[in-house]
Amino acid sequence: MTDALAGMGQGLLLHTEFFVLDWTLRFTRTTVLLDGHSFQLPWGEQFFPLKPGDHRLQVSYPYLRLSLAGKASAQFDVTSKHLVRASYRAPRSVLVAFLPGKLTIEPSAAS
Repeated sequence: MTDALAGMGQGLLLHTEFFVLDWTLRFTRTTVLLDGHSFQLPWGEQFFPLKPGDHRLQVSYPYLRLSLAGKASAQFDVTSKHLVRASYRAPRSVLVAFLPGKLTIEPSAAS
């Protein structure tokens, strides 16, 4: 783990991205639903401090008339003093925004 991540503490580090040629997504924000709390966030990396235990994550973005375009969800467990990394990638093209994005959860690492 890099020194920059070492100081974050326990929680979730979420990285969101889209295919570079889908430039229209630069004007949108991701919708992150974490344990029932909704956040409108820019694309990129976000850190969420979390207590140990089970958590539920959903990531999507608004596009045209779809409020939950590319919706993907996962459950994960945070253990004491560990950082969980998650990565979300929007569908390959906005023409298929109705398809789910790819959300992966990496095993937790000590922080």
